[in-house]
Amino acid sequence: MSQAYSSVFRSVTQIARALLLGLTVSAGLVGCKNETEAVPDQSQEYYPLSVGAYRIYDVVDSTFNANVPKVSRFQFKEEVASSQMADATGRLVYQVIRSRRMTTADAWKVDSVLTISASQRNVLELRNNTRRVELVFPITEGKQWDSNAFNTLSLEDLDPDALANRNYEVLNRSYINVGQSFSIASNGKTYSYPNTVTTLNDLSNARTGVNAYYYTVLRNVYAQGVGPIYRARRRYIYCQTGNCTPNPAYIYLGQSRSEVLVDSSK
Repeated sequence: MSQAYSSVFRSVTQIARALLLGLTVSAGLVGCKNETEAVPDQSQEYYPLSVGAYRIYDVVDSTFNANVPKVSRFQFKEEVASSQMADATGRLVYQVIRSRRMTTADAWKVDSVLTISASQRNVLELRNNTRRVELVFPITEGKQWDSNAFNTLSLEDLDPDALANRNYEVLNRSYINVGQSFSIASNGKTYSYPNTVTTLNDLSNARTGVNAYYYTVLRNVYAQGVGPIYRARRRYIYCQTGNCTPNPAYIYLGQSRSEVLVDSSK
């Protein structure tokens, strides 16, 4: 086992422990229903996870400075390394190793560790020490939730002023295009899926949406029976200061990343 791989695994226990804190929250939080109700389990349908399975994505990453783009192309591989029982309800926590390579001729190098927890209520993802609610169930058109709903747990030992100072911010997401087909092209090849669902952030939000000064779009597409097939994240700032006149054709600062699934196993 390489030194980089060993280093990553040493951090897994700490990451998993942090995630498990979020799993003790009462059923009244995001995506939860009365335990006596029969809730269909869609987690393995739209975010299937099993030890040894992997997904490979073509990635295009762009940064903007004074409207000058710098583009990088590479691949990510996300492989499910292990799983463990989270609680008595049978919820599982999966440890996912993310590796990176510049071209298909290069060897994979470990980049980071993701921790994903799936249940019949929701899918939680811990990435870069930030926990997000990726999906809530059942999936219905227009359904909305706060993807930062579990982040307040990291602030529970702080004084109340911490929340007032915006250490926690609501980031609403919703389902669109439920059950619709989706096609995406990458490196000259088109990938098509007959049944998908898309999650999108609230574009009307003044801080985390789209307006004359800022552009923030977070879009993920999940295919039935496959999982996440497309991720797009774009954050642009159109003005150097609040006194300038914004121009959507001029990106003062910004970052854009797209990830397209090109290979996977089950």
